[in-house]
Amino acid sequence: MKDIPGGPLRDIKRFDTIPQMVRASSLEHGTREFMRELGSDGSPRSISFSDLESAASSFARGLLQLGPAPVVALCGRNGIDWATVFLGTLFAGGVVVPIDKELPPSDISGIIHYSGAAVFVFDASMEESVHSHLRSGKGSVCSRYYAMNGASALFPGFSSLMLQGETVLPPFADDSDVTSSSVAVISYTSGTMGAAKGVVLSHGNILSDLQMMLASAFIRTDEVFLSVLPFHHMYECVCGFLCPLQHGCTVVISRGLRYIAEDLSANSITLVLGVPLLWEGMYRRIMAQIGSMPAGKLKFGFGKTIAKAAELVGLKGTRRKVFSAVHDKFGGSLRTLVSGGAALDADVMRGFGQLGFRMLQGYGLTECSPIVAVCRYNVRVPGTVGPPLPDVDVRIESPDADGAGEILVRGPNVMQGYHNDPAATAEVLSPDGWFRTGDYGRLENGILTVTGRKKNIIVAKNGKNVYPEELEHQLNRSQFIAESLVFGREASTKGEEIWAIVFPDYDALIAMAEGKGEKLTEEFGLSVIRS
Repeated sequence: MKDIPGGPLRDIKRFDTIPQMVRASSLEHGTREFMRELGSDGSPRSISFSDLESAASSFARGLLQLGPAPVVALCGRNGIDWATVFLGTLFAGGVVVPIDKELPPSDISGIIHYSGAAVFVFDASMEESVHSHLRSGKGSVCSRYYAMNGASALFPGFSSLMLQGETVLPPFADDSDVTSSSVAVISYTSGTMGAAKGVVLSHGNILSDLQMMLASAFIRTDEVFLSVLPFHHMYECVCGFLCPLQHGCTVVISRGLRYIAEDLSANSITLVLGVPLLWEGMYRRIMAQIGSMPAGKLKFGFGKTIAKAAELVGLKGTRRKVFSAVHDKFGGSLRTLVSGGAALDADVMRGFGQLGFRMLQGYGLTECSPIVAVCRYNVRVPGTVGPPLPDVDVRIESPDADGAGEILVRGPNVMQGYHNDPAATAEVLSPDGWFRTGDYGRLENGILTVTGRKKNIIVAKNGKNVYPEELEHQLNRSQFIAESLVFGREASTKGEEIWAIVFPDYDALIAMAEGKGEKLTEEFGLSVIRS
């Protein structure tokens, strides 16, 4: 591995296939708790590393009774059942097609059809929509249907395959044909079949990305992850599921966004993966609470001064003590926040750091398994996404005067291509392995900054390139704006005009209106936002 900013890399075990990794982890961590959730009946449920391997093995043996090299579409909520089916399919030498459970039945059917999946495992809560879609005659070519996460009156449970597998000898199927280059996952980037592309990822793609991330960003083996994002996204699948599985950590399945604070507190969570919308909203609420306290802003400023002075003389952990009230709201154990999926406001990253949280930002795409770059614990520059992963090459094509150009990526994590779509693959993947991300960015001193999507760039009347994402960050800093969308419209003269659509934070507007003794009207809201 090449040297990257932040010093030596961590020595991480390497595996060729995901089943190899899982078995090694089972042997090492045994009866330690791996995953914890509330079951479909609301009762607590957990599984150890060794029991998960055993359950996945049983599912694999049962699955192989249906035929070799199965392609399994998997659609449902995060949890033990999802993990069992995902790993069991790979144990059987098969391919997993993870699907967003929020998609319409027609889109789900389309993905199953285009992927060639012959087995569909889905949440029991989806049985009516699945059954009605099949009855309509618009269903896919899928021939086997199994329900998980609860009992179904219309379909057999996936546990029936596990029961069959427990009676099969030899104890486990021979997976010697599975290699690093074998396909593990086909991940569809969109539910709209006119635009959807099936990203083909091998065992080697996924594991190389996972192991480079573990080598680069120090994660402790006693971390307790809170799983908030859906497993069907490669970001959460690799970083929030496979990462703790290899590293010996525990995963707690969140009950939903409105329960995050309770879940953090009740489970002694130490690490959470999120997206900018989550972190920006959380930070805004923290600062609003501080501002509402008597002399809150003054105390906050004083606390930052004390913490900074303590750090200058080498005292560690002072920020957590100074801002203990904030940490206590999250259970007192939370220490690491990871942001991905889009660019994070630099002020939010800086602000969480001032409160004593360690915040890491990363950058990636499904086509890159998914991580391209991630901050290291001692290389965390707000506004950047950190250094590229150790074996990943990044170059900036045709940089402008500010050094920004399209980000190109090459490395062992780059996809095999788009499923059954050589033309689309050729558009983004060169013969020598360079993947065109479609993102613009800068690479300075070995650290990557992402400035926006290539297709979103607005060419203003003065000829300057304007990145909508940067303007959206500025707008979203307002306490009265929940979300915004900036875009360009062709002007009557050369260039584009910059337009914005904003979604107000009505709670903040109502509070301001009531504070002024007025009612919230459209005119009042517009005047506040425009000011």
